[in-house]
Amino acid sequence: MSRLVFQPQARQALKRGINTMADAVLPTLGPNARHVALEHAIRTHSPELLTDGGTIARRLLQLPDPSADVGAMLLRETLWRQKTAYGDGSATTAALYQTVFEEGCRFITAGGNAALLRKHLERGMKIILQDLAKQVRTIDKPSEIERLASSIGGDPDIAKCLADIFDVLGPHQPIEIRAGGRELQHEFFLGSYWDAKLPSTAVFEGRRGTRLNLENTAWIISDLDLDDLTALVKLAADVYQNGFSSLVIMAKSFSEQIIAAQAANSRMQDFTLICLQPTGLVDEQQAALEDLALITDGQILRQAAGHQIDRAPAESWGQSELAWLDDGRFGILASQGQAAAIKREIASLERRFTQSADERQAMICRARIGRLRGGSAVIWCGGSAESEIRYQQTLIERTVAAVRSALLEGCLPGGAISLLACQPRLQAHIEASRDPRERAAGQILMNALAAPCKQLLVNAGHESPSLIIHELQTRGTGYDVQTSQFVEMAHHGAVDSAAAVMAAVRHGISGAALALTVDVILHRPNPPLALNPDDQT
Repeated sequence: MSRLVFQPQARQALKRGINTMADAVLPTLGPNARHVALEHAIRTHSPELLTDGGTIARRLLQLPDPSADVGAMLLRETLWRQKTAYGDGSATTAALYQTVFEEGCRFITAGGNAALLRKHLERGMKIILQDLAKQVRTIDKPSEIERLASSIGGDPDIAKCLADIFDVLGPHQPIEIRAGGRELQHEFFLGSYWDAKLPSTAVFEGRRGTRLNLENTAWIISDLDLDDLTALVKLAADVYQNGFSSLVIMAKSFSEQIIAAQAANSRMQDFTLICLQPTGLVDEQQAALEDLALITDGQILRQAAGHQIDRAPAESWGQSELAWLDDGRFGILASQGQAAAIKREIASLERRFTQSADERQAMICRARIGRLRGGSAVIWCGGSAESEIRYQQTLIERTVAAVRSALLEGCLPGGAISLLACQPRLQAHIEASRDPRERAAGQILMNALAAPCKQLLVNAGHESPSLIIHELQTRGTGYDVQTSQFVEMAHHGAVDSAAAVMAAVRHGISGAALALTVDVILHRPNPPLALNPDDQT
């Protein structure tokens, strides 16, 4: 039976949940961040050491108090969205979210209107974002990239590794992170690769390992559901007669007969047949097919157009000289793609990436740009224990995402100094307003802008962070928590990704403003747990 919780109990419960989630994340803010240890489900395994706020939030599935759990899950989803899109800034988001919600609760308890407060909070947020945009500067030198990576991850070896990779490949190329060895290493690979599903792994039978090299290959690229074995046999015969050594078919699905035929073909010596299915959501699958068609100079056979594989002319086949396949991915090293067409598509994708306001579409564009340009890198994580390797993998993933966004969209002074620098303009806006609600919203945002810097100082062990913040506001400089000196952050090398900081402002302020308008909590009986924060259950 469903249960309702009304005000003022609902808002107090949300506050408890938000504070619980934020308090678990805030110790990770800053270069002197502390760890959060997560006990493994199997007691004999070592615990997971976490310093990433988004990952910590994802691991917190439920609070014992059902009403407080609603507030915790609201913040959890916000932090995970920040983490997946930008890799950094989750703790900053939590600090902003917690402060805005707590200060907003005081205003509403005193008789303020939540809906009007939300409107003024979001108006003030736009002023902050405009001020941040004026502070953005670009970076491109390896030394600057290394300083940025070191500022984000705090590990000089990882920073040096990423500076080398991004200097060679640029910001769009894929970087894979794997576990192996005792030392941190990286290597570069030519060509482009895709994630794909193999309906059957029979192609690897009788071979060493799960990697297959393909030469002189024809590619059939489609979104078809293939169930006609006779049509497949005819196509394979035509491809063989045209002098190809292998045939790769990309399709939406394959019948059991076709999968069995591929298994039988795996025993042939002079011709190889591979069946592949694209992965991801529909738009990701479509992007993969378009890129594959461009790189191999092939055409996409579409179900909506009534195409059939046995009627596809040889001109529609893609071609590659060298390719490879393993369990879950395939890549092309040398193909027949037209350089001019690929260059035009890259330019079009770069424009779409710059203009896109949708985070997901921007990520798809970036992945496509990297794939069409070719080239990738693999970072091998090292460590003496499983927990150490997992920690390094998580740290590298977060640092890669943050450095990538900084290279694409610029950087800001680090140590939350960029947020403090927005206070003078916001203060001027407060003083110019005659609306008491707008003035209250402005003061809430003033306190929120100081919250990340205050938490960073607390994590560094400073007992009087308010005094240092006042000195920072007076001097207009930054503060190095490791040396306890006032410095110019940009010249000192302490920088943050502009995209991550601006997204933290958007997510933290707008998320808290929306949570303040929640008036009633409805509890469902036995609701399912959402393992991923963005699951809608």
